[in-house]
Amino acid sequence: MSVQYEDYQITVFQSALHQTTSTVAVTEDIILIVDPTWLPEEIEAIQRHVKESDNGQRQYLLFTHSDFDHILGWNAFPEAVTIASRGFVARSGKDATVQEIHDFDDHYYIQRPYIIDYPEIDIIIDYDEQTIESGNTSIMFYLAPGHQPDGVFAVINQTNTLIAGDYLSDVEFPFIHHNSEAYERTIDKLEKVLSEQKIELLIPGHGNSTNEFKEMQDRIGDSRWYIQVLRDEVRREETFDVLQAFVDSFLFSRYLGEEHENNKRQMQAEEKG
Repeated sequence: MSVQYEDYQITVFQSALHQTTSTVAVTEDIILIVDPTWLPEEIEAIQRHVKESDNGQRQYLLFTHSDFDHILGWNAFPEAVTIASRGFVARSGKDATVQEIHDFDDHYYIQRPYIIDYPEIDIIIDYDEQTIESGNTSIMFYLAPGHQPDGVFAVINQTNTLIAGDYLSDVEFPFIHHNSEAYERTIDKLEKVLSEQKIELLIPGHGNSTNEFKEMQDRIGDSRWYIQVLRDEVRREETFDVLQAFVDSFLFSRYLGEEHENNKRQMQAEEKG
């Protein structure tokens, strides 16, 4: 598994699939593992890094949301204390999510050395700025619905790192699988965190991390613009060339074009009430 970003505390692994990131943050107090995925050898690389970094710290495993690609590695880290939102715990259709993992593995003849199941959560995030503290390390969590209803993003205060989940990607525009207005509120929340806290590294769930503040702001602006223009297009029942050009500007435009059409259908359903 490739390492996209690394400093003395943060390592961002990137899968060959969907440029999905898995983050490991190491301090003297904790090891935080985020969304370990996809392929067995990729998860093994994360396991080795965690083992090499283990000096007796408490291990935490954060799930930013319940899409199957973000949860399939949970049983690879049995010692870790699991963290996710209340919505993640209460989600209906857990069996269907687990079946997606089995379907993926069956399709590609993948065998894993651990049981596939929906994660059991030890620490439930119920509200914004809920904080876990261990020694000199603290992690602050924020509810982040929009992409999915059960999203969470997190700030590691000691390292000034924002773990954004499936938001603020440079390889994807917003994928609105839940609700566009909720997505906008999460964008507003991310913007507020960036303006009020000293964020030095932004890690999206897919694509490239950045330590450039202007790049972080640009990703917020692009996400907000996309949703607002798509809503205008749906309400006017027109096709905006500028929006299609924006979608086509992304590298994987064929797949992203399908997601754009899904977003359009989602917004049409919202408009009908």
